[in-house]
Order: sequence, then structure tokens, then C-alpha cells
Amino acid sequence: MRRRNAALVFVIGVALAACGSSSKSDNTSSSTTTGDSGGTVNVFAASSLTAAFTDLGKQFEAAHPGTKVNLNFDSSTILAQQIQDTPGKADVFASADQKNMQKLADAGVVTGSPTVFAKNQMEIAVEPGNPQHVKTVADLAQPNLTVVLCASEAPCGKYADQLLEQDNAKVTPKSRELNASATLGKVSSGDADAAIVYVTDVNGAGGDVSGVVIPTGQNVVATLPIAALKNTKNATLAGEWVDFVTSSASEKTLQQQYGFLAP
Repeated sequence: MRRRNAALVFVIGVALAACGSSSKSDNTSSSTTTGDSGGTVNVFAASSLTAAFTDLGKQFEAAHPGTKVNLNFDSSTILAQQIQDTPGKADVFASADQKNMQKLADAGVVTGSPTVFAKNQMEIAVEPGNPQHVKTVADLAQPNLTVVLCASEAPCGKYADQLLEQDNAKVTPKSRELNASATLGKVSSGDADAAIVYVTDVNGAGGDVSGVVIPTGQNVVATLPIAALKNTKNATLAGEWVDFVTSSASEKTLQQQYGFLAP
């Protein structure tokens, strides 16, 4: 009887040890999966954020090994429409205005409340050295000047129209481009003498263009919100990107290196 009891105790002990080993192994596996920061986050962002977000994307990838940040830049109006037309294509949206973000919020596409992470202002982009001697927004009405603007549907086009109206400047643009980057490109390529774009676009162009500052009291302020989207395929990573962009360190980078204003 004693032998039988001893054998039974031994068997039970082995079984419990095996269960404990299995449980520990499962927990270790779960922990490894949870700690894996790999994955892809698809960010749709206003074209005025091209240089800044490209930089922040590299920083984010370095801090999250195995993670890929896919950046798609265009007019906020175009991006907002793409997000509605193809649910799940984007994980995060960063807009150059509040109107397009609100459009998505009203459609139930946005997760939570959008966060304003920066502001921007407009500037006149001219050819290097400003050979046409443009000094003010009103100067853009000169008949000998070739001016390009963003499309009227794009935020940068709406802001430009507002500035021209404020200064009662009657300008017939040579063309209206889809976004700020394309508009700036017309000046840097020599196809236009001047354009109204964002301060950050001029700053990011290096020596390809010169900038004519518009006084703050006469300028237009653009408010930039960011939000994760409901149809994201990677909600965790989308939230981490939003947190990263809205962090004090990233906001400092946006302001000091790229010319954005504080939110």
C-alpha cells in the first residue's frame, strides 16, 4: 500500500510539473508576441508635411524595430476622399485643415477626437533671389507676373484665395495645381514667377526658391489635426504613431526644424 501511494504521489507530481512547464512556456510565447513592434502603419498626410513626416517616419521606425511607416502625401481634400472611398487603405490621417478632418469625423471614419499637433502659415514663394521684386501679396496682381496657386478645393488654395481677397488683389493664375508641393514645383522649375504656399514648403525647398514673408497680422493660419481611423488594420500601431507625432519632442522638431507653429 505504501509503495502504491508513493507511486501515485510521484505521478501526480510529474503531472503538475508538466502543467507548470506548459503554462510558463505559453506565457513566454504570449509575452514575445505582445512585445513585437513589427508591422506597417499607412499614414495619409497633407503634402505640406512631406519633409517633416519623412523625418519623423525614420525616427519612428528606428524606435520601433521591424516597423514600416508608409507615407502618402497629397492635398487633404484628395486624401479625405480616398479614405472614404477605400476603407482600410489608411490607418492615420493628418490634415492641413480642420474641414477635411471634420468631414471624416462626421462620416464616422475617425477614431476618438482628432488632435491638433501643429499650425502653419502662408508665404509667397518666388524664384531664387526674387528677380521680380515681389514684396507683398498685392504685388501678385501685377500683369507681368506669372502666378500659380493650389486648386481652389485644396486647403492651400482656399487659404491663398482668402489672402488675395483680404488684399483685394485680382490674380488670374497660370494654373491651379493639385497640392502645395506641385504648386511650389512650378516656381522651382521656372514655370512661374511666384506662388502662395505654406511657410514650411518654402523652408523645405532649400535654395530652389526664395520666400517673401507675409506679416502675421495679415496672414492666414492653418490648423493641422491628426487622428487614427476606424478601419485601420493595425489599431495599436496607428495609435502609437499619433502619440509619437503629438509628443512634445515631435512638436519641437516640427517647429524648430520645419517652421510649423505651436498647436
